[in-house]
Amino acid sequence: MRKKKKLIIIAGTMVLILIIILLNLRKGKGSNKVDALVVKRDNIISKVRTEGTLKALNQVQIGSDVMGRIIKLKVKEGVRVRKGDALCIIDQSTYVARLKRAKASLNFTLAKLTKAEEDLRRNKELFENKLISKEQYEEAKLNYEMIKAEAESAQESYNEAKENYNKTIITSPVDGEVVQLNKEEGEMAIMGTINTPGSVIMTIAERSKMFVKALIDETEVIKIVPKQLVTITIDALPDTTFNGKVTRIGGIPESYGTEEAVNFPIEVEILGTHEKLYPGMSATCEITVGVKDSTLVIPYSALGRKKIQGKEQDVVLLSKGKKVKQTLVKLGLTGEKGVEIIEGVAISDTVLIGPYKILRKLKDGDKVEVKIKEISEVEKKRGKRRDKVKVRVTM
Repeated sequence: MRKKKKLIIIAGTMVLILIIILLNLRKGKGSNKVDALVVKRDNIISKVRTEGTLKALNQVQIGSDVMGRIIKLKVKEGVRVRKGDALCIIDQSTYVARLKRAKASLNFTLAKLTKAEEDLRRNKELFENKLISKEQYEEAKLNYEMIKAEAESAQESYNEAKENYNKTIITSPVDGEVVQLNKEEGEMAIMGTINTPGSVIMTIAERSKMFVKALIDETEVIKIVPKQLVTITIDALPDTTFNGKVTRIGGIPESYGTEEAVNFPIEVEILGTHEKLYPGMSATCEITVGVKDSTLVIPYSALGRKKIQGKEQDVVLLSKGKKVKQTLVKLGLTGEKGVEIIEGVAISDTVLIGPYKILRKLKDGDKVEVKIKEISEVEKKRGKRRDKVKVRVTM
């Protein structure tokens, strides 16, 4: 009796375990709970974002073409100047002396040339009247040519000395404001390019017309064309936005960061006049590269990548009759709201948008239990992740 009772208990336990296993298996074959969105028409704005530095439209660094001590600074930082205004004066004593010597040498040579010219005229008459030999005439002619060349050289020396003297008075090449003064009276002005340390005396800029100089990655520069609208934010003025437009796209890349990166320079003009903007400020540009109204847009969370016939292709997962249907898509513009779908998805289709850990495992024909999300919910969630990198699901 006891043995029979023991067998009944064992059998009952086994049946219970079997039932639990069957229930778990059935549950495993059930529907996956996923979030979805019904595809609707929406507008999309595609932008390219880049960072750069403010520069004045007319910004020049002033140096000296002659060496000498600065004896007079005629401007201060913040002062506006006009083209041709005197900025500073270099010690002129050496250049005045050189100019006087060159002038004296020129006058002496011109006097010799006048005498040689008169001698040549007289010898020509004598030769024509056969009063002197041809050799004597040729000698007078050669003497004249030599003194003439000497006079031309003296004239060039005088012109050079006069030009160097004039360069001791440095004038402004543009209208603008003295935004930086690097030298003081008594310091030496150094000849050389603007890259030579200490060669820049001051910087003049027309701050009423500012632009941003930035670099664009090679994958993005093909989207940029002149006159595209740009929204600009300045790090120093975070609560203010400025309007601008693309004015120039460089044709030669500039190195930036790693050697592998290829970036092209662009210039973005800031529209209007803004007194608080200064050259050298950091700026961020959002360039509008495309706008479409009433087009099909899906969130990035719905877009995946799959290797099909050896090629990575864009795919989305649709819900058809509570089952998964994977479909290839052709993409259009990309924006903050998501990506435009040109082919593969129709209006009112239900696209799966999450969770990621479930979507990446789903296959054609899998059962799904769909919870429809409103676009406002997706937008709110996207806003929390605005600064994160957009990730596509690998399916």
